Amino acid sequence: MLITHMRIDDRLIHGQIVTAWISDSKAEKILVADDMAAKDMTQQMLLKLAVPANIRLEIRSVADAAKLIAEDVTETKVLLIVRNPKTALELFDLGFHIGSVNVGNISNSRSTVGRKRLLPFIYVEPADVENLRAIAGKGIKLDVRAVPNDKSVDGLDLIAKC
Repeated sequence: MLITHMRIDDRLIHGQIVTAWISDSKAEKILVADDMAAKDMTQQMLLKLAVPANIRLEIRSVADAAKLIAEDVTETKVLLIVRNPKTALELFDLGFHIGSVNVGNISNSRSTVGRKRLLPFIYVEPADVENLRAIAGKGIKLDVRAVPNDKSVDGLDLIAKC
């Protein structure tokens, strides 16, 4: 499999994914690497309903996704989606590497002390900032934007405010 784009988005699959990111990444398949979704049949059903009929969907735990990425030698173009910076870092720690990760949405829906608004679609807590810095420390660019046509914001510059 060829990971053509990786996105951090706590909504996983939604309108922006379907209308913009699938096409931009030329994806034939979406791989959701998320421990919660991998265990929740209701969430899996809802995610499947959101995906266009011509796009395959796999929902795997982080460990299973890392194994699949390492072992799948096909040329299938894949859009990889994870829920948060912690999950992205777990994938990288399991050996996956990509040059850039799109930080697309970290919402303010989680009730946590210390959450800070960086952009209208990016709210971080200290653990998010720590995980994003660790990702950048692995030489992976943090490409912050909601949709492909947006101007990319450097994630390190953005979290420097924290």
